[in-house]
Amino acid sequence: MVIKTKQSPLIKESILIGRCSCDKVVRYPFYWSEEIIDEANKLGMNVIDLKKENFIEQNILKHLNKHNPRYVFLNGHGDDFSAMGFNKSPVLTANKNDYLLIGRIAHIISCKTGNFLALCAMDKGCEAYLGYKDNFYIWFIEEDPKKDVIAIMFQEAVNTASRVLINGGSVKEAFEKSQEAYERRINECKEKYFDPACSDEIRDITGRIINALILNKKNQVYFSIDLA
Repeated sequence: MVIKTKQSPLIKESILIGRCSCDKVVRYPFYWSEEIIDEANKLGMNVIDLKKENFIEQNILKHLNKHNPRYVFLNGHGDDFSAMGFNKSPVLTANKNDYLLIGRIAHIISCKTGNFLALCAMDKGCEAYLGYKDNFYIWFIEEDPKKDVIAIMFQEAVNTASRVLINGGSVKEAFEKSQEAYERRINECKEKYFDPACSDEIRDITGRIINALILNKKNQVYFSIDLA
């Protein structure tokens, strides 16, 4: 039996966020993290923000050991075996350093890390994991993430889950709320797609956005263990 001790109310809960902006795709989740950092600060959490060139394996190890954060949120590229940081360098790798997630709640926005990496981390004692078992898709129409009205649909689904977690919700609740956000946006796009006034060009783009949202909803997975 594993006994989980309560943290002293005088000790701030910590969250480690890893984010990179190495290319035009990952700079969107990089920007989305700002919303979660603001929320965590409002909650009085200790935020460790590893961004750009600081988002590397040795810094992950250093700050996990130093601050012992309960939450680990990573944004970047990935594959079945690794979550990647700055310049696609692996920061968490299955059967190498996935033990770093023992007792922690992870939300990883990367392609395919919900496969082998997630399962290996859970086998070693990760408390909960939320991520994607296949590709994670982002649609955008602007160079600046702050101005993009399309990417915000993907941002909403991702950040809804993160907010649930840092506010004390379960990974199951985070998954369900995120799924609801995906479904709501899919339905909104379908209304536009089937609008008789919609041009062929807009309908084609909308159809692609719908497909990306559906795939993200389908590929999203979560795992948890009972620590009681």
